[in-house]
Amino acid sequence: MNQAKIGIFFVVQGHLLIDATPLKQGELYGDAINFSGHFDYWEALKPTSAVEQLFKNHAYDYFPRGRVVYFNQTDSFKLYVDCCITKNEIEKLAAAFQLSDYQLARDVHYQCAICNADYLD
Repeated sequence: MNQAKIGIFFVVQGHLLIDATPLKQGELYGDAINFSGHFDYWEALKPTSAVEQLFKNHAYDYFPRGRVVYFNQTDSFKLYVDCCITKNEIEKLAAAFQLSDYQLARDVHYQCAICNADYLD
């Protein structure tokens, strides 16, 4: 097994905010191994940069976000991303999470203010 990580991320004006852990330290959730939560990360963050302050100036689900999850039965990683996340950002995320092999996926849970027609800020 490689050094791949699981966790969550946000993309704030091209900057990545990541909360990740090695796979072996993840939490079992059904058939998946998961880590962290978007709201919990947003709530606990004490901004130390202009990007983090911009992030905190909006609701936790305002910016594009996603998650890396490992699935036991298929021995595979899924990189769930918002539709607004670019190919270049996906490549940066894959590198940050040390993913050599993964499936790209979409999920209604990962929709930013632009993608979600029902979004209220």
